[in-house]
Amino acid sequence: MASIVRSSKFRHVFGTAAKREDSYENLRVGVSAWDSNFVAANPKYLSVNWAAGGGGAFCVIPHEVTGKLRGDFPIFSAHQGAVLDTAFSPFDDDVIASGAEDHQAMVWRVPQDLLEREEDVTEPVAVLRGHGRKVGHVAWNPVAANVLAASSSDNTVRIWDVEQTQVQQTLAGFGDSVMSIAWNHTGTLMAATCRDKRLRIFDARSGRVEREASSHGGIKGSRVVWLGAEQRLVTTGFSRSSEREVWLWDSDTLKPISTVNVDMSAGMLMPFYDASTRMLYVAGKGDGNIRYYEYSDDKLYFLTEFQSPEPQRGLGAMPKRGVDVQRCEVMRFFKVASNSLVEPVSFRVPRKSESFQSDIYPPAHAGVAALTASEYFAGKSADPVLVDMEQIYRDGPLIAGTNTPISAPKVAPAPAAAAPKQQPAPSKPTQPAVSEPPAAQKPAVQPSESPAPDTSKLDSLHKELEQVRADLEKAQKATFDATAREHSTQEQLKQVQQQLADSQQSEKRLQAMVDSGVSADQLQAVESQLKSAVEDADSLRAELERASAQAESYKVQLAQASARASEHEQTSAGLQKDLQAAIQAANALALAAEKAADSL
Repeated sequence: MASIVRSSKFRHVFGTAAKREDSYENLRVGVSAWDSNFVAANPKYLSVNWAAGGGGAFCVIPHEVTGKLRGDFPIFSAHQGAVLDTAFSPFDDDVIASGAEDHQAMVWRVPQDLLEREEDVTEPVAVLRGHGRKVGHVAWNPVAANVLAASSSDNTVRIWDVEQTQVQQTLAGFGDSVMSIAWNHTGTLMAATCRDKRLRIFDARSGRVEREASSHGGIKGSRVVWLGAEQRLVTTGFSRSSEREVWLWDSDTLKPISTVNVDMSAGMLMPFYDASTRMLYVAGKGDGNIRYYEYSDDKLYFLTEFQSPEPQRGLGAMPKRGVDVQRCEVMRFFKVASNSLVEPVSFRVPRKSESFQSDIYPPAHAGVAALTASEYFAGKSADPVLVDMEQIYRDGPLIAGTNTPISAPKVAPAPAAAAPKQQPAPSKPTQPAVSEPPAAQKPAVQPSESPAPDTSKLDSLHKELEQVRADLEKAQKATFDATAREHSTQEQLKQVQQQLADSQQSEKRLQAMVDSGVSADQLQAVESQLKSAVEDADSLRAELERASAQAESYKVQLAQASARASEHEQTSAGLQKDLQAAIQAANALALAAEKAADSL
């Protein structure tokens, strides 16, 4: 008899959370409502978005500094607004990029004396200015050195030559804020999800939209990730009924291949793909579990899940060249378990042999650039440089870093208007050697001045917020009344109640922003969130109308059943009378027969 269990080398992968002493405590993780992972990692460091008063900052922590972080540990502080995202360079583990609410992206070099120094790091090696609004995501090209993508709430993604501090291309055409960006395997294409519920694939060098399609129908955000060298994409998001879902796409046609319905929870799903094992890890914000699937034959096969009582706010993944190959570790995450704790979670394949397991460790990214920025923007393409994982088995994690991204601190000039595409920088034979930026050459980073609040718009926001609050209170009362009247509709109303709670939280955040004084620079973001809250209220009203209609249908069916039951009772009573009469007649006949027999 053939086995019904699908064969897989990774069916028994299990996750283990680190002990408390091996975690990172006494942190001040940022509290921004922006959809961010909050944490990034490479084989040397861990980066955490920092909750800093009066500006924006992040902290870079060496992996060996576990336990409670000392109170005066240096942070990277030059942004004038909260840091929203960080990303380590794939080709130099001492280089990190950051994006923040001050409309700027910055590139930093981790100082060699990080553990000994007491003062903060305040001098980035490059300041990338020109974005019209906050920079929400930064992502390094996986093939070309010094090429950085930065997405902004001005509905654009800019492709930067970091060495020249110039914008080489601007990806436009979005109908709303960009929610997620991802490079493909060769760094030639970029996929992006947007709040307008569209998935787009761009040619990163020409800026042309190659393909575009409608994506998840829910009003909440979505994310995208490429499946390694496969011509496939995975997006996570919400359906129109707020069900969390995972879609598998064909990147050539941009048509969905399959859909995985996850659950009805409210937290954003964070996808991470390991091309070496072909495993997709999906973690929900606010969840304590991490689900993992295996991609095979254009399907996502659910393997199992790691479960923890501690919910996660964010998650960062270790590059493959940083895992512990001797312990058969295939993935390591850094989980933001609270506002002060980051906890490593290791995923391993159970193997008894202590030799190198070549079947689960194919070659992986080596941390070496295949192209320079000038070659890349000139149109040249290449596959990523790979390393034999047996080398990492023998020597330990592979540290990247032989070239510095730029030779001296530079500041990109802010364009006065929408500038045309920049010409590619001239090709150079080699990249500059590693060098610390001179202390005397400080980038001229000027804080952006926020205009005075527009009181008329604030008054209008107050009125609209009051109306939304009234609508939400009415919807809540209607929900509770419907639940009390019709217990049979409780399952249908659970979804409506969850959406109502989400809308109330959104309304409270908006009220807090208005009470604290919203700057004119933030008004558009507030109006966008208010629009989402109003859409939530409209959706709730529609759900309540459908639930009420279904309840009325149940009432009609109940009345009809009661009427039929009454008819059956009346018929039964008549039959019982007829039966009693027949019994009496039979008894009389029997008595007459006995008398007749006696007389004979």
